[in-house]
Amino acid sequence: MILSEFHFIRPYLLLALLPYAVLLVMLVRNRLSHGNWAAVCDEALLPYLLQDKAVAQSRWPLVTGAVAALFAIIALAGPTWERLPTPVFRDDSALVIVLDLSRSMDAADIKPSRLVMARYKIADILKQRKDGQTALLVYAGDAFTVTPLTNDTETIDNQLSALTTDIMPSDGNNTTRALEKAVELFKQAGLQKGQILLLTDGGNTDDALSKAKSLDAYQLLVLGIGTSDGAPIALETGGFLKDDQGSIIVDKLD
Repeated sequence: MILSEFHFIRPYLLLALLPYAVLLVMLVRNRLSHGNWAAVCDEALLPYLLQDKAVAQSRWPLVTGAVAALFAIIALAGPTWERLPTPVFRDDSALVIVLDLSRSMDAADIKPSRLVMARYKIADILKQRKDGQTALLVYAGDAFTVTPLTNDTETIDNQLSALTTDIMPSDGNNTTRALEKAVELFKQAGLQKGQILLLTDGGNTDDALSKAKSLDAYQLLVLGIGTSDGAPIALETGGFLKDDQGSIIVDKLD
Protein backbone atom coordinates (compact mmCIF):
# COMPACT_ATOMS: atom_id res chain seq x y z
CA MET A 1 0.00 0.00 0.00
CA ILE A 2 1.29 3.44 -0.97
CA LEU A 3 0.34 6.26 1.40
CA SER A 4 -0.16 8.67 -1.51
CA GLU A 5 -2.95 6.43 -2.82
CA PHE A 6 -4.90 6.61 0.44
CA HIS A 7 -8.17 8.49 -0.02
CA PHE A 8 -11.81 8.57 1.05
CA ILE A 9 -14.60 7.39 -1.23
CA ARG A 10 -17.09 9.80 0.40
CA PRO A 11 -14.89 12.60 1.79
CA TYR A 12 -17.85 14.94 2.22
CA LEU A 13 -19.00 12.82 5.20
CA LEU A 14 -15.91 14.01 7.08
CA LEU A 15 -17.77 17.29 7.53
CA ALA A 16 -19.64 15.47 10.30
CA LEU A 17 -16.45 15.85 12.37
CA LEU A 18 -17.28 19.54 12.89
CA PRO A 19 -20.54 19.06 14.85
CA TYR A 20 -18.92 16.00 16.47
CA ALA A 21 -16.06 18.15 17.79
CA VAL A 22 -18.44 20.84 19.10
CA LEU A 23 -20.60 18.26 20.87
CA LEU A 24 -17.55 16.54 22.35
CA VAL A 25 -16.20 19.80 23.78
CA MET A 26 -19.56 20.57 25.38
CA LEU A 27 -19.76 17.12 26.97
CA VAL A 28 -16.19 17.31 28.28
CA ARG A 29 -16.82 20.71 29.83
CA ASN A 30 -19.94 19.39 31.48
CA ARG A 31 -18.04 16.43 32.93
CA LEU A 32 -15.21 18.60 34.18
CA SER A 33 -17.67 20.80 36.01
CA HIS A 34 -18.97 17.65 37.83
CA GLY A 35 -22.38 17.93 36.28
CA ASN A 36 -25.17 19.73 38.19
CA TRP A 37 -23.42 19.49 41.58
CA ALA A 38 -21.16 22.41 40.70
CA ALA A 39 -24.18 24.65 40.26
CA VAL A 40 -25.72 23.96 43.70
CA CYS A 41 -22.78 23.11 45.97
CA ASP A 42 -19.83 25.04 47.21
CA GLU A 43 -16.72 24.14 45.20
CA ALA A 44 -14.79 23.41 48.41
CA LEU A 45 -17.27 20.66 49.34
CA LEU A 46 -17.31 18.88 45.97
CA PRO A 47 -14.27 16.63 46.66
CA TYR A 48 -16.05 15.29 49.75
CA LEU A 49 -19.44 14.88 48.12
CA LEU A 50 -18.18 13.15 44.96
CA GLN A 51 -16.12 9.99 45.22
CA ASP A 52 -13.13 9.87 42.84
CA LYS A 53 -13.91 6.31 41.81
CA ALA A 54 -17.46 7.17 40.84
CA VAL A 55 -16.28 10.17 38.83
CA ALA A 56 -13.67 8.10 37.01
CA GLN A 57 -16.22 5.39 36.20
CA SER A 58 -18.70 7.94 34.89
CA ARG A 59 -16.15 9.11 32.32
CA TRP A 60 -15.88 5.74 30.59
CA PRO A 61 -19.23 5.99 28.71
CA LEU A 62 -18.16 9.41 27.40
CA VAL A 63 -14.77 8.17 26.22
CA THR A 64 -16.22 5.00 24.69
CA GLY A 65 -19.01 6.89 22.93
CA ALA A 66 -16.63 9.55 21.60
CA VAL A 67 -14.21 6.98 20.17
CA ALA A 68 -17.04 4.92 18.65
CA ALA A 69 -18.58 8.01 17.02
CA LEU A 70 -15.19 9.04 15.61
CA PHE A 71 -14.56 5.63 14.05
CA ALA A 72 -18.13 5.53 12.70
CA ILE A 73 -17.69 8.85 10.88
CA ILE A 74 -14.35 7.76 9.41
CA ALA A 75 -15.80 4.40 8.34
CA LEU A 76 -18.76 6.07 6.61
CA ALA A 77 -16.35 8.32 4.69
CA GLY A 78 -14.91 5.14 3.14
CA PRO A 79 -11.14 5.11 3.66
CA THR A 80 -9.40 3.03 1.00
CA TRP A 81 -6.17 2.54 -0.92
CA GLU A 82 -7.90 1.25 -4.04
CA ARG A 83 -8.93 3.79 -6.66
CA LEU A 84 -11.94 2.86 -8.75
CA PRO A 85 -11.89 3.90 -12.41
CA THR A 86 -13.67 7.20 -12.98
CA PRO A 87 -16.68 6.81 -15.29
CA VAL A 88 -16.14 8.64 -18.57
CA PHE A 89 -19.05 10.31 -20.27
CA ARG A 90 -19.82 8.73 -23.60
CA ASP A 91 -21.83 10.31 -26.32
CA ASP A 92 -23.99 7.47 -27.62
CA SER A 93 -25.70 9.55 -30.31
CA ALA A 94 -25.90 7.79 -33.67
CA LEU A 95 -25.18 9.48 -37.00
CA VAL A 96 -25.92 8.26 -40.51
CA ILE A 97 -23.98 10.16 -43.17
CA VAL A 98 -25.75 10.23 -46.53
CA LEU A 99 -23.60 11.18 -49.53
CA ASP A 100 -25.00 12.19 -52.91
CA LEU A 101 -23.14 10.40 -55.73
CA SER A 102 -25.20 11.68 -58.64
CA ARG A 103 -23.28 12.87 -61.72
CA SER A 104 -23.77 16.52 -60.77
CA MET A 105 -21.40 16.01 -57.81
CA ASP A 106 -18.53 15.99 -60.34
CA ALA A 107 -19.11 19.69 -61.05
CA ALA A 108 -16.07 21.81 -60.23
CA ASP A 109 -17.64 25.05 -59.01
CA ILE A 110 -15.98 24.05 -55.71
CA LYS A 111 -12.37 23.00 -56.30
CA PRO A 112 -11.32 20.35 -56.96
CA SER A 113 -14.95 19.16 -57.23
CA ARG A 114 -18.14 18.98 -55.22
CA LEU A 115 -17.63 15.30 -54.49
CA VAL A 116 -14.02 15.66 -53.36
CA MET A 117 -14.97 18.55 -51.09
CA ALA A 118 -17.82 16.48 -49.63
CA ARG A 119 -15.41 13.63 -48.91
CA TYR A 120 -13.05 16.06 -47.16
CA LYS A 121 -15.93 17.28 -45.02
CA ILE A 122 -16.92 13.73 -44.07
CA ALA A 123 -13.31 12.95 -43.12
CA ASP A 124 -13.26 16.00 -40.82
CA ILE A 125 -16.51 14.91 -39.18
CA LEU A 126 -15.19 11.39 -38.59
CA LYS A 127 -12.06 12.74 -36.91
CA GLN A 128 -14.18 14.77 -34.50
CA ARG A 129 -16.48 11.88 -33.56
CA LYS A 130 -14.87 10.21 -30.56
CA ASP A 131 -18.02 8.44 -29.35
CA GLY A 132 -21.30 7.26 -30.80
CA GLN A 133 -22.05 5.04 -33.77
CA THR A 134 -21.66 6.25 -37.34
CA ALA A 135 -22.86 4.83 -40.65
CA LEU A 136 -22.29 5.84 -44.27
CA LEU A 137 -24.55 5.33 -47.24
CA VAL A 138 -24.46 6.69 -50.78
CA TYR A 139 -27.17 7.27 -53.33
CA ALA A 140 -27.97 8.32 -56.85
CA GLY A 141 -30.84 6.50 -58.59
CA ASP A 142 -30.96 4.20 -55.54
CA ALA A 143 -29.37 4.11 -52.08
CA PHE A 144 -26.68 1.70 -50.87
CA THR A 145 -25.02 1.08 -47.51
CA VAL A 146 -21.25 1.52 -47.47
CA THR A 147 -20.82 0.92 -43.73
CA PRO A 148 -23.56 0.10 -41.19
CA LEU A 149 -23.64 1.78 -37.79
CA THR A 150 -20.29 1.21 -36.11
CA ASN A 151 -17.89 2.78 -33.62
CA ASP A 152 -15.01 2.22 -36.03
CA THR A 153 -14.83 5.56 -37.84
CA GLU A 154 -11.41 4.67 -39.24
CA THR A 155 -12.99 1.96 -41.40
CA ILE A 156 -15.45 4.50 -42.81
CA ASP A 157 -12.63 6.96 -43.50
CA ASN A 158 -10.74 4.30 -45.44
CA GLN A 159 -13.73 3.85 -47.77
CA LEU A 160 -14.04 7.51 -48.77
CA SER A 161 -11.42 7.58 -51.53
CA ALA A 162 -13.28 4.82 -53.42
CA LEU A 163 -16.54 6.76 -53.55
CA THR A 164 -16.96 8.17 -57.05
CA THR A 165 -20.02 8.84 -59.16
CA ASP A 166 -19.18 6.08 -61.65
CA ILE A 167 -19.58 3.30 -59.06
CA MET A 168 -23.35 3.84 -58.93
CA PRO A 169 -25.36 1.38 -61.06
CA SER A 170 -27.86 4.06 -62.09
CA ASP A 171 -27.76 7.84 -62.18
CA GLY A 172 -30.39 10.03 -60.57
CA ASN A 173 -31.07 11.86 -57.36
CA ASN A 174 -33.37 9.69 -55.27
CA THR A 175 -32.97 11.55 -51.98
CA THR A 176 -36.23 10.12 -50.65
CA ARG A 177 -34.92 6.56 -50.96
CA ALA A 178 -31.68 7.62 -49.27
CA LEU A 179 -33.56 8.97 -46.24
CA GLU A 180 -35.65 5.80 -46.05
CA LYS A 181 -32.45 3.75 -46.11
CA ALA A 182 -30.99 5.84 -43.29
CA VAL A 183 -34.03 5.20 -41.11
CA GLU A 184 -33.73 1.48 -41.87
CA LEU A 185 -30.16 1.51 -40.54
CA PHE A 186 -31.33 3.08 -37.28
CA LYS A 187 -34.13 0.58 -36.84
CA GLN A 188 -31.87 -2.38 -37.64
CA ALA A 189 -29.61 -1.22 -34.80
CA GLY A 190 -32.61 -0.83 -32.46
CA LEU A 191 -32.19 2.94 -32.19
CA GLN A 192 -35.26 5.11 -31.79
CA LYS A 193 -33.43 8.39 -32.39
CA GLY A 194 -30.39 9.71 -34.21
CA GLN A 195 -29.13 12.22 -36.73
CA ILE A 196 -29.00 12.03 -40.52
CA LEU A 197 -26.43 14.21 -42.25
CA LEU A 198 -27.23 14.68 -45.93
CA LEU A 199 -24.46 15.98 -48.19
CA THR A 200 -25.94 16.90 -51.57
CA ASP A 201 -26.01 19.53 -54.30
CA GLY A 202 -29.80 19.45 -54.49
CA GLY A 203 -32.02 17.53 -56.86
CA ASN A 204 -35.43 16.12 -56.01
CA THR A 205 -35.92 18.50 -53.08
CA ASP A 206 -39.73 18.54 -52.96
CA ASP A 207 -40.05 14.79 -52.35
CA ALA A 208 -37.10 14.91 -49.95
CA LEU A 209 -38.74 17.64 -47.87
CA SER A 210 -41.95 15.62 -47.67
CA LYS A 211 -39.97 12.61 -46.48
CA ALA A 212 -38.06 14.73 -43.95
CA LYS A 213 -41.32 15.69 -42.23
CA SER A 214 -42.03 12.02 -41.50
CA LEU A 215 -38.66 11.19 -39.94
CA ASP A 216 -40.13 11.36 -36.41
CA ALA A 217 -37.30 11.33 -33.85
CA TYR A 218 -34.56 11.23 -36.49
CA GLN A 219 -33.10 14.70 -37.02
CA LEU A 220 -32.16 15.68 -40.57
CA LEU A 221 -29.16 17.95 -41.17
CA VAL A 222 -28.42 19.11 -44.72
CA LEU A 223 -25.06 20.33 -46.00
CA GLY A 224 -25.34 21.85 -49.45
CA ILE A 225 -22.36 21.24 -51.72
CA GLY A 226 -21.94 23.67 -54.62
CA THR A 227 -22.56 27.28 -55.56
CA SER A 228 -25.49 29.22 -56.95
CA ASP A 229 -23.45 29.98 -60.10
CA GLY A 230 -22.89 26.30 -60.76
CA ALA A 231 -20.43 24.70 -63.18
CA PRO A 232 -20.34 22.20 -66.05
CA ILE A 233 -20.03 18.52 -65.19
CA ALA A 234 -16.73 17.14 -66.45
CA LEU A 235 -16.61 13.70 -68.09
CA GLU A 236 -13.79 11.20 -67.60
CA THR A 237 -13.50 10.85 -71.36
CA GLY A 238 -13.07 14.61 -71.72
CA GLY A 239 -15.51 17.41 -72.35
CA PHE A 240 -18.65 18.13 -70.37
CA LEU A 241 -22.03 16.53 -69.83
CA LYS A 242 -24.64 17.76 -72.33
CA ASP A 243 -28.41 17.60 -72.50
CA ASP A 244 -30.50 16.08 -75.31
CA GLN A 245 -30.16 19.27 -77.35
CA GLY A 246 -26.37 19.13 -77.16
CA SER A 247 -26.03 22.05 -74.75
CA ILE A 248 -23.55 21.86 -71.89
CA ILE A 249 -25.35 21.35 -68.59
CA VAL A 250 -24.45 23.90 -65.94
CA ASP A 251 -25.56 22.40 -62.65
CA LYS A 252 -26.31 24.85 -59.83
CA LEU A 253 -26.78 24.28 -56.12
CA ASP A 254 -30.50 23.72 -55.61
